[in-house]
Amino acid sequence: MSKFDFNTRFLSALPSLPSGLDLPLDAFIFWEARQLPLMAEPDAEFLVKQGLPESAAPFLSFSVYSETEATRRRTIFGVADHYFPLGHTGSGDVLALDCQSGEVVYFNHDFNNERVFINTALLLFAQCLCVFQQHLRDNTMARCLADIERIDPAAAAPGTMWADEIGAELG
Repeated sequence: MSKFDFNTRFLSALPSLPSGLDLPLDAFIFWEARQLPLMAEPDAEFLVKQGLPESAAPFLSFSVYSETEATRRRTIFGVADHYFPLGHTGSGDVLALDCQSGEVVYFNHDFNNERVFINTALLLFAQCLCVFQQHLRDNTMARCLADIERIDPAAAAPGTMWADEIGAELG
């Protein structure tokens, strides 16, 4: 696989803003290696070197939590210790990396914290964030799920976050 420059790709997918409108759409957060002891080296390296945006479509927010806050979030949502909280959805659901499987998931509080699959790997999740943002910007959402399926076939299956969000965008 060729080197994926997430920051550049994500920033290029953002919409143009009118001059004078100061939205921090280009703000990224980065973790420190000492905060990532449980995860695979490629995932830790990605979070340290490339990070994640503070916010991204579809209504996702990312945060570097202290160990105390991460533990609190796992406890509130009944999430096992092998999940590393990355942030939350617009509904406040914990968004996490499963450090055992490498999958990115969220826990839907409306359905007893049911685990909802997003992507099979953190790098694929980052690529899908870019694709989703680009289709949103270009008003080409009808082609988005097919592009996500080419990146990560499992992420396009019914009941996944991407399938649900794209379906909602298409109305």
